[in-house]
Amino acid sequence: MNKNLEAKQAAAVEKIMSGVPEASAYTPVTDSLSRAAELGEDKIVAVLNSFSSMPQSTTVFANPALHKTAVDCAGTQITLNIRSFALRGIVSESEIIANQLSPAYVIFVGLFGKRPETDTDGIDEEALLSELIDKKFYEVATDRRESLAGNQRLVNQIAEFVKAFPEAGPDAVIQHFSTLRKLSNPDQKGISGTRDPDELLAELIDTHMENVALGTISSYMRHQLRENNALHPQVLAMRATDLITEHEKSGKTAFQTAYSLLLGREASTIEADILERMGIIQTHHGSAGSNVVARYLATLHTGAVSDFFVASQMTLDGNRHFGAIHDMTAFINQIESLDDAALEDAIQQRMLTALPTFGHPEIAAAGRSDEIQQDPRPAIYFNPFLEAVDNGDIQLNDRQKKRLSIAQRIYQLAFIEGFVRPGREDQPPLRLTPNTDFGGWSVQEGMGIYENDRTLLTYIFRGFGWMMDAREQLQLKIIRPVIPPHPDIIPKPTDDMTIPNEVVALHNRMADANAFNG
Repeated sequence: MNKNLEAKQAAAVEKIMSGVPEASAYTPVTDSLSRAAELGEDKIVAVLNSFSSMPQSTTVFANPALHKTAVDCAGTQITLNIRSFALRGIVSESEIIANQLSPAYVIFVGLFGKRPETDTDGIDEEALLSELIDKKFYEVATDRRESLAGNQRLVNQIAEFVKAFPEAGPDAVIQHFSTLRKLSNPDQKGISGTRDPDELLAELIDTHMENVALGTISSYMRHQLRENNALHPQVLAMRATDLITEHEKSGKTAFQTAYSLLLGREASTIEADILERMGIIQTHHGSAGSNVVARYLATLHTGAVSDFFVASQMTLDGNRHFGAIHDMTAFINQIESLDDAALEDAIQQRMLTALPTFGHPEIAAAGRSDEIQQDPRPAIYFNPFLEAVDNGDIQLNDRQKKRLSIAQRIYQLAFIEGFVRPGREDQPPLRLTPNTDFGGWSVQEGMGIYENDRTLLTYIFRGFGWMMDAREQLQLKIIRPVIPPHPDIIPKPTDDMTIPNEVVALHNRMADANAFNG
């Protein structure tokens, strides 16, 4: 690469990273407060004053119910009001699926509030961001860092940790090394509105991608130890380094390498596509608890960028958040050995309390009427996986088939048949729709991803959503963006049936006798 082109690229990177999307000017609470005062509605003014210190809208994320479609539930027609996903009102989940947008493309839109372009000098903004993301990830294979045993390659330190704690999940590895990272740099600037946007964003990306590497490398090493628990840490480090180096030389992105590490072997193109589609749809989900924590820490001007990601990750793994995937694992482990009658009874009893991966605390994903809200993400994740199974590209063993069939039966009992609570026998059955965790658990079960690792893919992509939250929060303190989004970012009604068709296809498959022996 000649020096002139290098200089142009460096200038382009600085220009891109310095750009911050415009803050929302939509303030419905403030506007309503003014109008209530004009009308002399003192009680309304008093209530609205409780919210007046919090700006009232976000320009990052909106997910209203946008589509309607009918499905058959054991002879009853149920209308699904399907939630939509739009990032900054620019890209929707249907476009991501139809056009196979890359992670860098979607992340760029979220971080900068515009689509990536190629300028007059031929500088490709999407490619530049992808290169920045890849660079930090691949550095981990050669980086050296101080440790309790002295200066060592970081990958060797990961190997020693995994050898000492072979059952520790990637969250523990990330948190351990995040603490060491903080200790090694006493002069950290952390997250603050006084920092240059490009400098802060660069540190956010660097920190997150190092964490992604830490988590996925540890997952790969645990795969190796499960095959041979006598492996020496140096061998673990060598094998991980070899895989990473080979992927980098072959031109694979950091994300593609992460999929292989997560699987414990080189991911096929089809496997990588399935995981990428599942991950990219989770890049930002603005009302989720981990996003709220990210916003709160940005508002506090967190002293270390490492803490920003660790706290958000801890929330991500909470039992009422994406930790529901772990809850589903525990439930399936508990009931998989039961005979058919006992299995049905166990599922029905669990439905009376809290059924893992079904329902939602903030949307109407449960009801007795003939309309109910549906999260489309389980179908978006699940359908390419099922296609790969049908085509023989993914082979399920007998245990996977059994466990996935149990998940299917849970779907049938919870949604298709519904259930009747004691004392409400004269009412229609209560139906629960599956949430994103149902798809996340099922696909990863079928792909052989270890149980402790099943929120890691979400973490990889959600980390960029947290960056989007932090950048908006430093401009305009919103804290919890389940308030009205700016009207400009709300998806408009459309005749595009991509998402409804995905939802119906999965429902019909789940209604069959056995979805996994076709």
